[in-house]
Amino acid sequence: MTRCPRGVRFAVAAALAFACLCAAPLSANPFMGQPAAGAGPDGAATGVGSGAQISPVRAGAVNPELAKKQGSLRDEIANHFRAWKENPSASLLWGMLGVAFFYGILHAMGPGHRKTVVFSLYLAREAPAWEPAGMGLALSLLHGGAALIVLLLLRGVTGALSGKADTIAIYMEGGAYGLLIVVALFLVIGAVRDLARGHPRHGGAASLGTILLTGIYPCPGAILVLILSLTLGITGVGALSVLAMSLGMSLPIVAAGYLAWFGRTGLFHALKKNEARLGRVASAFELAGYAVLLAFACYMAAPFLASVARGLFA
Repeated sequence: MTRCPRGVRFAVAAALAFACLCAAPLSANPFMGQPAAGAGPDGAATGVGSGAQISPVRAGAVNPELAKKQGSLRDEIANHFRAWKENPSASLLWGMLGVAFFYGILHAMGPGHRKTVVFSLYLAREAPAWEPAGMGLALSLLHGGAALIVLLLLRGVTGALSGKADTIAIYMEGGAYGLLIVVALFLVIGAVRDLARGHPRHGGAASLGTILLTGIYPCPGAILVLILSLTLGITGVGALSVLAMSLGMSLPIVAAGYLAWFGRTGLFHALKKNEARLGRVASAFELAGYAVLLAFACYMAAPFLASVARGLFA
């Protein structure tokens, strides 16, 4: 009997781990049945098993000026939605999509959105020139698409829509970072092994696939845009705006990827005449990049994982 390739086995195991991380707390959540005993006033889950408060992943501070500009663009999107509701037109639609695109750029320039993940990944591994662009675009589309799917699934659920969407986002993002820890640990172990052997592994399709999987959690900015479009009954326009927003979000993520990719490629081009040194430096870069990825994932996920553990073992 032919054995399944190791990379495929790892990808399947990672996908199952992601599903478990997201689903383990859901039995206590109102959008999967009756509200938990410790649920908040709008039905949002406040605990895993005994009402303990679930913490979101760690979030960085947003620059006040950047937050102000984002708020201004959100208001402009809202104005376009209301104007479309009154009198739809092609020019209004293109203007709306343009505003959503620029809002996506500014939104992704704030904390999160996998910029550090992508930077660490392309600092660590050799990749073709197109790959950082493809990875950044795929992550941003998954991020915005997850928000659209969650809001569509919640459309017929009673209670505060934004509160329920935020609760789902907490669990999905926490589960995504939990999976990222598993993936990064696997990559660090492989990098240590390859450093000892004297040659880099350059990552693999399985690791790329699982890192893409960690991008499947709802974008808060997209949720805000979609809730307004659902309220006005223009869901299709809201979905197009989220698509434009996702394209805008991809630009800072792609920039982070190419910052690492060009730096790595330039250094290795300078060292290409010294093959022995090139191999050692490549292995060291691989280990350093994946170690940064692991440390970042642990740092970000710590509040969520600690609160889940308290709820499970309280």
